[in-house]
Amino acid sequence: MMRSETLKLWLIAVFSFVLTMPGAVAFANWDAPYGFSKDLATWMSCAGSALIFVILYGVYEWRKGSISLKSLVSLVFVWIITILVGLTAQSGICGQMGYRCGFSTFIIAGFPGLFLSLMLFPRALPEILAGGPYPYDRPLIVVWCILLTVVIFLSIALYKQKTREKAQGTG
Repeated sequence: MMRSETLKLWLIAVFSFVLTMPGAVAFANWDAPYGFSKDLATWMSCAGSALIFVILYGVYEWRKGSISLKSLVSLVFVWIITILVGLTAQSGICGQMGYRCGFSTFIIAGFPGLFLSLMLFPRALPEILAGGPYPYDRPLIVVWCILLTVVIFLSIALYKQKTREKAQGTG
């Protein structure tokens, strides 16, 4: 069984994707007609930026001895895959959009995107729950619903683990 700090780290990591998707898709759609690729790239950019903060938290917990190096390395691997998926989605539309694509641009642009996606979350959530603004967003909404389910299960597992640790006197 995972320790509660490890469960909390993964809960926050998955929640980073859940929390950024509605707002990221909302502001990506301001720049239509680029479609699915633009929405996916924007979501991955925002989530990748959020994951940097989660990784920093993970480093802090690892230095305290609360999580394993394996968990931290796995989280960095998730971040790398997130960035690669986003860069791949964005590479097909960069020329059309009139700006240069690259790793550093993608990462730097992700931070303002992260904060914008968080600000737009309350406004964009009802639209996402209604099926999204465009049909090409539906696959993203399906993934978002799956990730939301994972967040719920991780929350339950974390609650049970904390209860177990408290009962054993190790919490």
